[in-house]
Amino acid sequence: MKGILVDVPPLLTHLTDQYQSGESLARRLGVSRAAVWKQMAVLRQAGYPVETQRGLGYRLAPGTPTPAALEALRKGSFGAFYAYLGTVSSTQDVLKNWALDGAVEGSVVLAERQEKGRGRRGRAWASEPGHSLTFSVLLRPRLPLSSLPLLPLAAGLALCEACGVGGLKWPNDLLSPDGRKLAGVLLEAQVSGEEVAYVLLGIGLNVHRAAGLPPEAAALEEFGAVSRVLVLARLLERLEVCYARLEADSQGLLRDYRAKSHTLGHQIRVQTPQGEIRGLATDIAPDGSLVVERSGQTHRIGAGDVQLVGVL
Repeated sequence: MKGILVDVPPLLTHLTDQYQSGESLARRLGVSRAAVWKQMAVLRQAGYPVETQRGLGYRLAPGTPTPAALEALRKGSFGAFYAYLGTVSSTQDVLKNWALDGAVEGSVVLAERQEKGRGRRGRAWASEPGHSLTFSVLLRPRLPLSSLPLLPLAAGLALCEACGVGGLKWPNDLLSPDGRKLAGVLLEAQVSGEEVAYVLLGIGLNVHRAAGLPPEAAALEEFGAVSRVLVLARLLERLEVCYARLEADSQGLLRDYRAKSHTLGHQIRVQTPQGEIRGLATDIAPDGSLVVERSGQTHRIGAGDVQLVGVL
């Protein structure tokens, strides 16, 4: 991974979720207390969730996914090369440069704030520091090109298993038990001929409820106590497991996906390049496409924007 540099503010490496006085931080960094105060202001401006308490000092918001905090919880190889950043254009953009520089599979870029974050079909994805998990994972799949559509489903299943609540709207949106959106997945692939050079898997998950979160969106904390770094560690673990199953047991993975589906059995409407299709979602085909029945006809949808009809 020669050429990949991660510029980490020196003060950030000393901060944890426990309060530390400005004096002790200054002593460890070999600077003045005034310099610590200035560096804290820089961190806040960059998007890092720094908290200050008079008489106690400074800390990062509990559950902040710093490299040290993630490493203490991480299982498997995903996240072994990990960057925790403040503000970026988008984690997909940063990771794309890493991929071109030879970053290994499972490399992860997480940012507290994205200036140009994007979701599926060109939609914007907003994130507020300290409240969500917005990150991208680099994959270098050894799968045939025909299996690529199964990757978003595997990512959606990993999300559902890691969060432990809700269900999946095809192909990979995680919905809360009452049907609001908790998370989404964006897949961007670099394909050369019949070979997949790399895949950028972007994930946005609402963990804590931010002031600007729209009413149709949900946050994970609404369904129980939650820690961002613990959720991230679980998610990377489940993602690695589901990713491996694509090659070893793709149909078993699809069975598990169907069991978590919030789409199957519901009337839907979906926008496709050929126009809108309405009908009953009945199955997920072996290639990952959505099977829809309408007026005695069967439609298989490989891509489209699904809306559930009559479901809150």
